[in-house]
Amino acid sequence: MGIAAVPRYLGQDFSGAPPGHRFGLYFPYWQDTTWEADSNQKTAALKQVIGLDQSCQRQIKALRQRQAALAECCAPEILILPAISTAPFMTGTGMEHPLENGFAFLNPYGLPYLPGSGVKGVLRRAAEELALGFYGDTGGWDIVSLWWLFGFEPDSVYLTGPSDRMPPAQREEAERWQDAYRNPETHDAVPRDRLEALIEATLNGEQRQRYREQPLLLLDALMASQKLRDAVRNRGSLRYWDVIPDPAGGRLAVDIMTPHYGDYYQGNATPHDSGQPNPILFLTVPPGSRFEFFVQCDPAALPESLKDSWKILLEAAFRHAFEWLGFGAKTAVGYGQFPSDALEKARAEREAAVQRRQEAEKKAREEADHQKNLAAMSPLDRAIAEVVAAAPQGQHRYKAILNALKQGRWSGDEARQAAEHLRHLMAEDRVWRIKSEKKKPDKDEPYQATLAVLAYLEGKK
Repeated sequence: MGIAAVPRYLGQDFSGAPPGHRFGLYFPYWQDTTWEADSNQKTAALKQVIGLDQSCQRQIKALRQRQAALAECCAPEILILPAISTAPFMTGTGMEHPLENGFAFLNPYGLPYLPGSGVKGVLRRAAEELALGFYGDTGGWDIVSLWWLFGFEPDSVYLTGPSDRMPPAQREEAERWQDAYRNPETHDAVPRDRLEALIEATLNGEQRQRYREQPLLLLDALMASQKLRDAVRNRGSLRYWDVIPDPAGGRLAVDIMTPHYGDYYQGNATPHDSGQPNPILFLTVPPGSRFEFFVQCDPAALPESLKDSWKILLEAAFRHAFEWLGFGAKTAVGYGQFPSDALEKARAEREAAVQRRQEAEKKAREEADHQKNLAAMSPLDRAIAEVVAAAPQGQHRYKAILNALKQGRWSGDEARQAAEHLRHLMAEDRVWRIKSEKKKPDKDEPYQATLAVLAYLEGKK
């Protein structure tokens, strides 16, 4: 069995360490004598990595709760989108590792995560495809709104066009993107006020004066001038938080792919059916895991018409990403997928959360008013109010006060005052009965209660 390459005094039991530490620092994949990789131990080594003990699960929960608490402080300038994955998720495959398939863990915690930069990359791609009209419905996106929210990138392929160094397929794709940008419909969809605001915010001197008079000329000029593209510097107003998944079943998973044409893919042979398969193992976060996306906005950096609509645009980008792109690695073969109705579910959850918060705030206000009223009462009135509040649900208030009287809650003059209060209360509630109309007066509760109150008033008790 393989062992971890660590000093002997550390031992070999790292079951209590987070999975990222077991995968990176304490990976049990080496032979004891030669310290060479033990290729027969790939599966066994990965199985020692995937478990999440109780401390790791508590830490994941704590990190997610901390993000939620911080997001509450940022409201309403943040979009929160919870989602449950429908496919395995993986990221960080290009990181160095003995298995040649890395995985991204958040240090120093050693827990799986999706970096905020990865979220930004997918959403930007989704917004670009929508703004350029590749799927018909733009979801409200236009190319200038893209620059305001995600920042202007001077080397975008739809601006620079194809390069002679590109392979034919990549060159063809670059031409498709630039043609979409040249399309008059792409330019017509740009709100003039947002383009004018971009010119005022990013250009200087003669350039600002020129394009201030004819703003739409800027869109064509950006393709022709590298100097102009370098002049348009805009950072973008959105910030993307790291995503901490909560793995389903409290563990990671091991997936496998088996390329059958390795020699052909490496350019060493023509494709044939007698190639030697080479199983490749890698870590994933299993389907059914919970993710929560947070995107924060700085509305002060936006033109007026975008300050109220950025969430709508971002939701459209998320919807497109969920339906067509996916998050993380290997999305082309179905990894990193989320349900397209996640936005609707998130909206319903947000509305329910808002309603719960409003109800809690209302209850807190009512309790504060109640305490304020109690403070303004006399000691006797306050005690009576406390007795009524503590009574079982559904019990008539006069019964609660009378029971307190009988149990000796008040004595002497206070008892008579409480009885007088009770008499007024029973009269108000129409249960004050000097005479019983029932055949068995001893079964008439209001009548018997009236007699008991009169006894206190007359000093007989």
